[in-house]
Amino acid sequence: MTSHSLSERLPNVRGQIATVSLRPLALADAPAIAAAVDSSREALRRWMPWYRDDYDVHAAENWIDHALTTGAAGTAVHFAILDSNDRVIGVTSFEDIRDTPSRAMLGYWLATPRSGRGIGRVAIAHALAWAREESTIQIAWALVAEANVPSRRVLEANGLRAVGARGIDERGDTQLIYELDLRAPA
Repeated sequence: MTSHSLSERLPNVRGQIATVSLRPLALADAPAIAAAVDSSREALRRWMPWYRDDYDVHAAENWIDHALTTGAAGTAVHFAILDSNDRVIGVTSFEDIRDTPSRAMLGYWLATPRSGRGIGRVAIAHALAWAREESTIQIAWALVAEANVPSRRVLEANGLRAVGARGIDERGDTQLIYELDLRAPA
């Protein structure tokens, strides 16, 4: 994976210009990931199956270690989402990368205080641009709860379309499957 940073300037809620960028996830991000989780517990509890109430820096270190291992194996790519001050405010990943057919699951989350400002839309646009330019992934797909309208909007704004449902998850939500062919002509 190349280590270039993708960034875009966009207006924030105060009308100032903010920058959203991605860079490869690093073990040193654990304290920031734990802090972002801490500021987002209610939302994460509702939407993310990986969330647990005792999530802390040690849990973040363990997850990042696993993420780096899957990255080294070529089955995942994980990016830290950064704000204009280079603070980690979320994560986006391509996981379960398969060669035949070339597919990967797109996942993402933002710290709750940073949501609703267009940051997720831009971060996913950067991740998809990386996948088009730097990977062999052809199909990016995502699972999102039907009731999670903001996350569905992020996917739809980036060209992903609902193609079906996977059933009901452990929280009682219908899981919608979204897909995007990254190699299709524009």
